[in-house]
Amino acid sequence: MSRTHYFALVLLLGIILSAPVHAQLKTTVHVETAKAEAMVYTTSVGITADRWDAKAFDPATVKLLKDAGISSLSFPGNNGIAALYHFSTGAVTNPYTNDRAPAFAPERKFPAIASVIDDLGTAVISVNYGTNLDGSGGGEPAEAAAWVAYANGKTSSTQPIGKDSKGNDWKTVGYWASLRASTPLPTDDGYNALRIQHLDPLGILLWKVGNEPYYNGFYDQAHTPGSDADTTGLYGQAASPEPDLHAGQVPTSREWFRLAKNPRVGPQAYGAAVVEFAKAMKAVDPTIFVGAALTLPLTTSGDNSPNPFGKNWNAGVLKAACASMDFSAVSLMEGKGAPPDYNLNLDEDDLLRVARDPLDNMKHFNQPGLEHDYALLAADLSEKYKKLCPAGHAPQLAITNLAVTPWLPAKDPVVIGLFAADATATLLERGAYTVEWSPVHAASPTFLDNNNQPQPAYYGIKLFHQVAHVGDAFVPASTPLELLTVHALKRRDGGFSLLLVNKDPKQSISATVTVDGYNFAAKGTRYDWGKPGSDAGTTITEAPIDGLGATFTVVVPRYSITAIVIPKT
Repeated sequence: MSRTHYFALVLLLGIILSAPVHAQLKTTVHVETAKAEAMVYTTSVGITADRWDAKAFDPATVKLLKDAGISSLSFPGNNGIAALYHFSTGAVTNPYTNDRAPAFAPERKFPAIASVIDDLGTAVISVNYGTNLDGSGGGEPAEAAAWVAYANGKTSSTQPIGKDSKGNDWKTVGYWASLRASTPLPTDDGYNALRIQHLDPLGILLWKVGNEPYYNGFYDQAHTPGSDADTTGLYGQAASPEPDLHAGQVPTSREWFRLAKNPRVGPQAYGAAVVEFAKAMKAVDPTIFVGAALTLPLTTSGDNSPNPFGKNWNAGVLKAACASMDFSAVSLMEGKGAPPDYNLNLDEDDLLRVARDPLDNMKHFNQPGLEHDYALLAADLSEKYKKLCPAGHAPQLAITNLAVTPWLPAKDPVVIGLFAADATATLLERGAYTVEWSPVHAASPTFLDNNNQPQPAYYGIKLFHQVAHVGDAFVPASTPLELLTVHALKRRDGGFSLLLVNKDPKQSISATVTVDGYNFAAKGTRYDWGKPGSDAGTTITEAPIDGLGATFTVVVPRYSITAIVIPKT
C-alpha cells in the first residue's frame, strides 16, 4: 500500500469513527385485512378546551382543528364550568358572590358554538349536574332534557318536558327547537341568544351527565386555591372543583372538602341521578347515547401514596345506573415526573415505554403508562359490569379527556406527538366511542400555543388523520418489537393505510410488512413527522412510495411517526 493510500485510509476510518452512528433495529409487521374491527366515526377524534380559552373555537383555530382531523368538540369544556353553565340563559350560576365571575366568553356559549359543531362534525355534551338555575340546589333532569330538545328536537313536536323540582316549566320539545330555528327579535326578550336560525336539528349523539363529578369534595380533596371562579388557569394550581349543590352550599368556595363522605354527593346519589337524567333526555330523543362519569380504580396524590379519590366510585355509580348507561366517560391524564426531581420534567420512559409504579418510584411495569392504566381500568370495569350490570349489558368506553400532565414539560417534545398519535389510535382501535385531546390552548402547550402555532400533539393527531377517516375500519396489525407500535385500517374508499410509531430515541427500525389478502396498489404516499431534540419538528413531510405489495419494507426513523396510505387497485 502506498503512503498516499495509507493516509487516505486512516483519514476515511477517522471520518467513519467520528461520525454519529445510529444503529437500526429490524422487525416484522403482520396485517390481517380480512378482519375488520372498530370503525372510525364522526365522534371518534375530538378535543376539549379549558373554560378560560376565549380563542378555543375562533375561525383560525377551527381551521387548524379541521386540518388535524378533529371532528368533535367537548362542551362546555374543562375546569368545573359544566357544573355552573346553563344553556337556556347562557348564565354561569355562581353561588358564591364574593368570587370573581368565571371566565367563560360569550362566544364559547352553546348557541354561538352550534356553527362550529356543524363545521367540525359533532360534539360531546356534558349536561349540568351540579347546580340548578338559581344556584339553590343540584342540577335538574328537566333542564338537561330541554337542552336535548334545543339541540336535536323538531319544531313541530308538542311533546311536553314538564316542570323541575323548583317549579320551573320547561315547556315542550318544539318550544326549544323553534327558538333554535328562529330569527332574533327586534327587542330581546332574554332568549335572542338562542335564536340562531338553525332549522335542522344538530343531531348530537353523545351526552354525559356532569363532568368529573367525583371532584365535588366527596373524597375530601384538599383546600383548593379557590372555586372554579377563582382559579386563574395557570398550571401547577390545584384542579378546579366540580361544584355540586345536591347537599347544599359549603361556607365558601374554598371548602368543598366539607362534603367529604356526604352520601348526597356520593357515587350512589350520582348514579341515581343518572337514571333520572337519562330517562328525561331519552324521552326527548331516544336515539341519543347517555353516559356517566367513571374513573381509574387507582390514583395517587403525586407523592407515592394512595389517593382515596375514586375509591368505590365506579361500583356505586354502576350499581345504581348501569342499566341506564350507554357509555362510561373516563378521563386519562398520563405522564409522571422524571427522576431524580420528579417535578421538573416529563418521564419519557413512563409515557412511551415502561410505566413507573405510582406507589414506588423504583418499580416499573413492562408497558407504557397508558397501557398500564387502560389494563387497570378494563379489569375494573369488566369485573363490575359482570356483577352490577344487566346480563349482556356492558357500556362502551368514551375517553372524554386525554392529556399529558401539563406542568411537566418534556425535554424532548417529540414524545408528546408520538404519544398523541399512538394513544388516539390505540383507544379507538379498542372500541372507544370518542377520544378527546385536552386542551386546545394552554400555558404549557401540547396542541396549539396561544398564538395558534401547532405543537407536537397537533402533529401526532394529524398524522393519525392521514391514515384514518370517518368510515374507515381498523384491522389487526402486530409486531414482536415493543419499541414499534403499528395500526392498520381498511379505508372506506377501498384503500389501505398503516401508522407506525418508533418509540426508540436512538435507533431507526426497519420493518418487513406482510399484508394478508393484499389487493391494493403498488404505489402510495408516505408521510413522516418527528425530530429528536428540543425542536420536535414543524412540518409533516409527504413523498411517494413504491414497491408495495403483499410484502414490503419500510424504515421508520428514530423517535418518529410514519404513515403510509395505499389506494385501491
